[in-house]
Amino acid sequence: MNDQFLGYPRPDGAVGVRNLVAVIPTCGCSLHAAMTIARQVPGAALIDYSEGCGETQVDTELHTQILAQYARHPNVIGSIVVSLGCETLNASDLAARAAQGWAPSELLVIQQEGGTRRTVQKGVALARRMLASVAGQERISCPVSALTIGLECGGSDATSGMAANPSMGTFSDLLVAQGARVILAETSELLGAEHVLVKRAATPEVARRLLDTIAACERFLKSTGEDFVGKQPSPGNIRGGITTVEEKALGDVLKGGSSPIVDVLRYAQPPRVPGLSFMDTPGNDLASVSGLVGAGAQIVVFTTGRGNPMGNAIAPVIKVTGNAHTYARMGDDIDIDASTVISGKETIEQVGRRIYELTLRVASGEQPAAEILGHQEFLLVRTGPVY
Repeated sequence: MNDQFLGYPRPDGAVGVRNLVAVIPTCGCSLHAAMTIARQVPGAALIDYSEGCGETQVDTELHTQILAQYARHPNVIGSIVVSLGCETLNASDLAARAAQGWAPSELLVIQQEGGTRRTVQKGVALARRMLASVAGQERISCPVSALTIGLECGGSDATSGMAANPSMGTFSDLLVAQGARVILAETSELLGAEHVLVKRAATPEVARRLLDTIAACERFLKSTGEDFVGKQPSPGNIRGGITTVEEKALGDVLKGGSSPIVDVLRYAQPPRVPGLSFMDTPGNDLASVSGLVGAGAQIVVFTTGRGNPMGNAIAPVIKVTGNAHTYARMGDDIDIDASTVISGKETIEQVGRRIYELTLRVASGEQPAAEILGHQEFLLVRTGPVY
């Protein structure tokens, strides 16, 4: 099997599945101007960042690095950094890091441009110019090995572990067999099932790093003084039939199929080798997806039992549910109905193949529901306080 999709090859060897201009505010005070630019230019995507001030140096550096990775993402053909001019985050540094990739990056400083209106006018002109430069670009056949795919689940219920997540596992294995990079995530939602996942570590070193990552997550959660077990499963998970965090974790593990775990990644760290990697992310859906896309995932596939409509500004997010009632209620937000596994109409393997085929169509330009509806949710992790 040597499947293909229609993508946009980049000068650095990566392949994009969209041609977008990323509009990146460097603080909450420049968010409105950035948002106004993005709204006026079809093909411009707002990275909805509102931190950038009053944070620790560690968090400011982390956010600068991840925002630069968004600017250098395979789906991005240019970026516009929008600064107020007095925030903590160094906008010039961010723009310089963004420009280290093949795509152009421009910096607009509201206090220097003369206010919101002039900043927006200049930003709109820049974004239109960037998009015009790729207007004639045609998609060409590219191997599945050029894809990086993030795996996510949210609003899980009993059907997630019964149908949607194991189907995603089949999908994941199909990608790995083609040489793609696949990223499993959500550290806090693996607690209690790490013994299952660690058996699939490709090397003793990967096994050690995986266990260390999960143990560090558990220590951090306990250090808050709050009862993590009282928060997981979430109220929605419980209403959906999940009774313990271990039960939830066993369902989460299924998303990674049966492939070996070849690497353990920091939050938003790009995968270094083909195959299935694990990324240290929160269970929070927005923060986890933002980290997966920051790592270079061109597409995220997201299972949801109770229904979650969220998306991402620069990477299409495909939704899969194993719950027939959720699909009936929220069909406009869902792309794949995996409840056919529970009803006996399809096997897990057949639904996994449907997810795989849809992903290749989305990589070739088809829009999933979250993209059609304009979902662009964004949230980065923060390790310290806001002051």
